[in-house]
Amino acid sequence: MLKRSIYLLVLLAMMACEPFDLTKKTFPTCAKPSAGIGYTVGLLDVTFFLDNPQGDIGVVGWDAGDGKGKSRVGSRVTYTYDKAGTYTVTLVLANSCDDNFTTTKQITVQN
Repeated sequence: MLKRSIYLLVLLAMMACEPFDLTKKTFPTCAKPSAGIGYTVGLLDVTFFLDNPQGDIGVVGWDAGDGKGKSRVGSRVTYTYDKAGTYTVTLVLANSCDDNFTTTKQITVQN
């Protein structure tokens, strides 16, 4: 009797569920992001910005390349270096479809 009740419950549960149908799901569509690194230098202060941005851009991250690990987020950011030198700046872009784009550029700052 118990076996029959369990079977009946399982059967009822299976009939109550709607089958999974991928045609009813909507997935985001995105154009892959890309951009160059634009910048303006004012002595040790550098303003970074996106140069010729393309595609769908959700998050913009910058690494100033001075080894401090202080990253910035935003399409336009200002960073102050401690000393003059040449640094490799990294730009990372991401969108809601998990597409990523990374590029680097060497810049020189002077005081």
